[in-house]
Amino acid sequence: MFNFKLKNMSEEQTIRKLAEKIAKDFQLSVKQKTDSILEIDQIQHQNLGIDSKNFERKKVKSDSKYLYKLIQSFNKEDGNLLLKSLDA
Repeated sequence: MFNFKLKNMSEEQTIRKLAEKIAKDFQLSVKQKTDSILEIDQIQHQNLGIDSKNFERKKVKSDSKYLYKLIQSFNKEDGNLLLKSLDA
């Protein structure tokens, strides 16, 4: 749906900055913003495997929490549900 372009930054900065850019894009609807940020989250989880280190798993969880809080800033209902599911 969204064409992601990643620059030469650390992965964490890239993911968070890209998500912030999407959240601040007034040309996108709330649904488009939510879907695009969740797509970033999905890609992170998809890249985890059985050989992933514990610190990699923790980083993805931390990034997910950041992304869900970002979604919560413009979409309270979905953001709250995502944050609750993360803690479950």
